[in-house]
Amino acid sequence: MSARTGRTSRTRFVLALAPLLLGASALLAGSAAGAVSVAFAGEVPVTVHVARVTGSGVSASPGASGRGGLLPALATRVEQATVRDACVTSTAQLPVVGAVTAVVRIERASATGLTVETGKTTAGSVKLSGARFSTPQRSLDRPTGLFTVGAQKVSGSGVTTRPHAFTAGTITSEGVAIELRRGKGGCTPGATP
Repeated sequence: MSARTGRTSRTRFVLALAPLLLGASALLAGSAAGAVSVAFAGEVPVTVHVARVTGSGVSASPGASGRGGLLPALATRVEQATVRDACVTSTAQLPVVGAVTAVVRIERASATGLTVETGKTTAGSVKLSGARFSTPQRSLDRPTGLFTVGAQKVSGSGVTTRPHAFTAGTITSEGVAIELRRGKGGCTPGATP
């Protein structure tokens, strides 16, 4: 009878590998959950493309945003807002997996008490009704250097923004589709899923 040495049966190999696979799965799941919370904390860039946006009771002023290192931002408050054909993307770099992009498409959404802090916004067109501008003053001859712009109503099309943070009283959405993709990418403004 000959003795076999240096070989492991498939069953033993799978049983030995199972705890390692479970541990790796837990690590990846934990990393993915961490990436989501980092993205919402403004540390992973988020880009929002909107075909059409309308709002009422709008005011905006410069400020700072972020945790740790502060970023310059325009803080915009909108009492009531509606967006149509929005696409939100964010790419996070995960350990082992690499780049993962989250894509959220929204046919229509409305919000009340919305405040957005953003470092950059562009638009194809903007229309303001009841516009106002003011510069607060420390004294009669010393302005603070800050300003506030506002409007009773605002509408825009082809809007792209990169928010650092947002808060809202309520948000209602219709036609929501969420997709996770491996690699970098995002939305093409106006493209369908």
